[in-house]
Amino acid sequence: MEAIQLKERLRRISDEILKPGDFHDQLAPAIADYAALLSTIVKIDNNDEQHRKHIQSEMGEAIGTFWAAQCVKEILRTQRFVRSLYLAIKEKLSQKPGPVRVMYAGTGPFAALALPVMMHFSPAEVQFTMLEINQQTYDILQEVLAAFNLKDYVAKCEIADATIYQVENANIDIVLSETMSRALIKEPQVAIMLNFARQLPSDTIFIPEEINVGISTQQKSGARPKLIKHLMEFNTSLRQKLVSNTVGFNWQFDEVIIENEIEENEPLYFSTEIKVYQDNFLGFNDCSLNILERIKTDKPAPEKLKFRYVLKEAPGFIVY
Repeated sequence: MEAIQLKERLRRISDEILKPGDFHDQLAPAIADYAALLSTIVKIDNNDEQHRKHIQSEMGEAIGTFWAAQCVKEILRTQRFVRSLYLAIKEKLSQKPGPVRVMYAGTGPFAALALPVMMHFSPAEVQFTMLEINQQTYDILQEVLAAFNLKDYVAKCEIADATIYQVENANIDIVLSETMSRALIKEPQVAIMLNFARQLPSDTIFIPEEINVGISTQQKSGARPKLIKHLMEFNTSLRQKLVSNTVGFNWQFDEVIIENEIEENEPLYFSTEIKVYQDNFLGFNDCSLNILERIKTDKPAPEKLKFRYVLKEAPGFIVY
């Protein structure tokens, strides 16, 4: 298929993704068509060990090419992130002349959150710096950008670890990173966002805007969880606080204590809610990022639990 035809199909998909509202009849077919379109350009082999292999950094695991390619199929996740990026670019263009500069950290094989947005702006209006840690994923991304003839939108594309990447120029307007798992475990989302927060101006837009991880209970399977307490609201104010209190990359998070709020044998879960940008939210069971994560404790009725988020090879909350 020629680049013009590919772009035409991508433009139609993009129009459906960017429609306002939470859900509409053409959204799921558009996302399915998007995943199918991308898979016509490159073949990612489910059985190839290299395509399934994760890459370990000092502050989290970058998921393998095959797994990263699956994320685009999640309907609300793709819709909310794509729409958020579109709105953030519009907002920046209303404040200053283009191009709006977007740092897209952890693109996966498709830069799937950026391609639909490129259909609505010119290269003079938006320019991307794209970072990807996985060589194989990076190589596939080059094929995808070439197939759609979209390289004019890319100021720079590098193989890099975004948790320690040094920006050459602080003129970045938007940081986009979707390198996370539920409850902010395993993957390097937090480390990536903090690394850019320490280098960029305070008016830089971060997408997602806020990630809330809390302790919740659930009365029965499938029921909406009941929040006991917020553990971390990872947003601009927390990032700025951590940046001002931290030397180098030795990020230290506050301890959260829960006392006398847990009933005997009551299962506890980490719950995750995401404010992607403005009024684009992802809540309980909207996508795999919002699935409850069971908390393992030794005692059936702990009177006191302490939680602290740590950034190491396997990031997440330690419970003691």
